[in-house]
Amino acid sequence: MTRGETAESSACAGQAAAQTAPTITGLTTNSPASGDTFGAGETITATLTFSQIISGGTGGGTPVLKVQIGSVTRDVLCTNCSNAGTSRDFSYTVQASDSDPDGISIRDGALVGGVFSSFVYGLLDRTISSTLEIVNSASRKVDGSRLGAGVSAVTGVSLNTPVLGGTFERGEAIEATVTFNTAVDVTGTPQVGLGIGSNTRQASYVSGTGTTSLLFRYTVVTADVDSNGLSIAADALGLNSGTINTAGTATSTLLGLGAYAISDSANHQVNGGTFNAAAVSGVSITSTPAEGDTYYRLGEAIWVTVTFNRAVTVVTTGGIPQLALTVGSNTRQSALSDVPGMGRLIFSYTVAAGDFDDDGITIAAGALALNGGQINDARAATTAASLGLGTHAIADDADHKVAT
Repeated sequence: MTRGETAESSACAGQAAAQTAPTITGLTTNSPASGDTFGAGETITATLTFSQIISGGTGGGTPVLKVQIGSVTRDVLCTNCSNAGTSRDFSYTVQASDSDPDGISIRDGALVGGVFSSFVYGLLDRTISSTLEIVNSASRKVDGSRLGAGVSAVTGVSLNTPVLGGTFERGEAIEATVTFNTAVDVTGTPQVGLGIGSNTRQASYVSGTGTTSLLFRYTVVTADVDSNGLSIAADALGLNSGTINTAGTATSTLLGLGAYAISDSANHQVNGGTFNAAAVSGVSITSTPAEGDTYYRLGEAIWVTVTFNRAVTVVTTGGIPQLALTVGSNTRQSALSDVPGMGRLIFSYTVAAGDFDDDGITIAAGALALNGGQINDARAATTAASLGLGTHAIADDADHKVAT
């Protein structure tokens, strides 16, 4: 202590020396998951450490750390700036277009935006000293043309086929299946944008989490018209506040469809003003005689499957639909037994005493009857199905005779 200096003045001077603005004392980044290069979908995280506990970081705008990747400077946002602490993280997910064979750079002046300060000693000194700067880090190169380790990405997009020809009608479901190189986990309801005419309609996520294929569905409405065929843009897959991550991890999946985008698919036109009823597209006797020959015996079941060109629903409140079988000179009614989906109805008849048909069972064009029930188109607006079997009728099926 010099002459004339008191203990009190010395303490005040020491306190003043300690009351300095917080400074940046460290700058580090994570390393690539494998090797020395970050691939597409990998996260680059830069961490700044400070000389004191600082608060804030979101007032006055979002803090940004400017990271140079090749010839492009990316604005990397702060991910933990709402809490007090001695460090701040800034994270960026590598995109397919990113490339830096020399390695990333973070230089002085890289920290911008937001307001950082210590609790007592004022605003942060944002200077990044030359000893902390990262310049062309050879161990932190970037190549967005390759996928990062464990990162999933789209490997295909496909559409279901319209039921009648190449045009989706009103009430018909358009389904888009997006496939990935690895299994993915889904939360929420991601969407795929369908270009229908001049409009974009959102097909919503239906199923597929935990697998490599996700199903999205949209139901055509009256206003939907596209005579050129619908399209799916390269950026059509959106999270819609949900997530699509590599299965079992928190790693984001790359959503860009790239070369798998679909442009005006002529086989997938849309006309919401059209609505055709379901119709029979096939009839077959699907059972086999128990004795191994062509004859059904007493007590055996004859099974017949009727297939429609669309999914159908059956209402049995007023009665159960029937399918008439001509056995010899007699008409026998087979009753609806099962509705297994995929537009199929299964009818069953048990051979009774006196049944005989040495030529084979016949099923006439008008054999299918509602019998007080309903067979409806399964689309949103249902309509009574067209019941005529037409050319699908069966005349004297020699493989299915009857002898009791």
